Amino acid sequence: MVSLLNPLSRFASDPQRLFCRFLQGGRETELTYADLWHSSQRYARFYRQSGLQPGEVVLIVLPHSTDLFASFMGAMLAGVIPSFMPPRTDKQEQGLYWSSHQKLFARIGAGALLTTREYETLIHENIPGLSLRLLAIEDVAQVSSSVPVPIPPITDESVALLQHSSGTTGLKKGVALSHRAILRQIEVYSSALRLDPSKDVIASWLPLYHDMGLIACFLTPLVTGTPVVMLDPFEWVAAPRLLLDAIQKYRATLCWQPNFAFQHLCRTVRPAPTLDLSSMRAWIDCSEPCRAETLEAFTLKFSAYGVRRENFHVCYAMAETVFAVTQTALARPPGVLAVCSEKLRTARSIELVATDKQHQRFLSNGAVLPGLQLRIVDEAGDVLPENRVGEIALAGDYLFSGYYHLPEETARKLRGGWYHTGDLGFIHEGELYVTGRTNDLIIVHGRNYYAHDIEHLVSQVEGVHPGRVVALGLYRAAVGSEEIVIVAETTAQTSALSDSIKQTLLNQAGLLPYDVALVAAGWLVKTTSGKISRAENLLKYQRQLSGQTQPPASP
Repeated sequence: MVSLLNPLSRFASDPQRLFCRFLQGGRETELTYADLWHSSQRYARFYRQSGLQPGEVVLIVLPHSTDLFASFMGAMLAGVIPSFMPPRTDKQEQGLYWSSHQKLFARIGAGALLTTREYETLIHENIPGLSLRLLAIEDVAQVSSSVPVPIPPITDESVALLQHSSGTTGLKKGVALSHRAILRQIEVYSSALRLDPSKDVIASWLPLYHDMGLIACFLTPLVTGTPVVMLDPFEWVAAPRLLLDAIQKYRATLCWQPNFAFQHLCRTVRPAPTLDLSSMRAWIDCSEPCRAETLEAFTLKFSAYGVRRENFHVCYAMAETVFAVTQTALARPPGVLAVCSEKLRTARSIELVATDKQHQRFLSNGAVLPGLQLRIVDEAGDVLPENRVGEIALAGDYLFSGYYHLPEETARKLRGGWYHTGDLGFIHEGELYVTGRTNDLIIVHGRNYYAHDIEHLVSQVEGVHPGRVVALGLYRAAVGSEEIVIVAETTAQTSALSDSIKQTLLNQAGLLPYDVALVAAGWLVKTTSGKISRAENLLKYQRQLSGQTQPPASP
């Protein structure tokens, strides 16, 4: 039997072996593998006593705490499939939040939801007739962990967990991952990073309901025995210096972050003369489009404190492959290409040009990891040669088992053993460069927004011509992330309408657009097939409405 429980059990036999230093509210909590094992046993017994059956799902909606680790691993001990879900925030519109979650919970079917007593009360008030049983974390302390829970049979292909992709108005999809796939990914990726548990320390502020936090900063340390220093995500956002302080204090060596987080550090942190980041051997940019400008800004800002250009690395990753697909080589900084903008737009081909010519810069995402195959395909599914842009398709040892209870979506994306990512990119000298997305996904500060969902919401606002809206992703170097721009055709070009659009998106999608441009009928550019062209409208917006004269730094 190969399962994620094996390393937890093995490391727990050493009562002093440290799993995690958990930093929150100015306090440090040390969590050993033995502590985690005993707490996980208590949760496993709690799940069993609550009537959960092997193979059922438990959704975990908890504030950031050490209970996240134990509740998750305890589910596996009980033969239950765990899945982290983000807690509700005050910025979300309550009606939409509860209606979308009611549908998600109905799709899960039999199972349970573990949460706080306060959230349990809110669910009772907002989702009557819930099929999932509600479990309160406050009741776990009454359960004994002195008697070990017998572990049900687990095969290599047993589903270990669900990773729910983030969404806006659409329902989240549960990516089902097997024990075998997760362990194989961790084995391969750890080797690529030359991970050494006796020397390495991982530092993270990432929430565990995202794949980067879950795999890179929870399960990889758990399986390999590499210590992790975990910060509270909300505390980090308010005080990003906390991450750098933790790296210096605990001599951390590895840190994963989305692109905007590196920019956030550059903008907000004033390094003390004594700051020492020289222990770090890999800062890994991941999760959203990675920018050459970010590499340069971050290494320049912190070069005096031990950050070198060759310490900055890039990873292309997704939940459907457990996590990492590619990784830049640790021995050198990632490659940067200056590509002819016109050739890219018109022929989807790559022509390298001097930087004094009109160009776009792309940052290498590295070579594909062992155990995976990667190819670039055109709209017909034919394989493209190097330096041609097409959709990224993947096959190999650690693909997901499918989307939970979504067979049609699984069949649409997973065809003939190849997962069609919806991302666009090209291969140059054996390394992957990501250029954009076929599915109109816009990533804002690590969160995924679908353009067609946003356009649908804006079309419902009174005064907007339905269907005559485009949502654009505009990269802003100042924040290191894309921002969303709305261009809508209307006869009422007023500030009140603009405010109404912003309020609708904030209420229903938790999104505040960077700009809302109201234009006259006929302004939006269409393709020859009659569809609104996002690429051409982005260029037109920059030329006519934003005051910019150059094309965007990203597609």
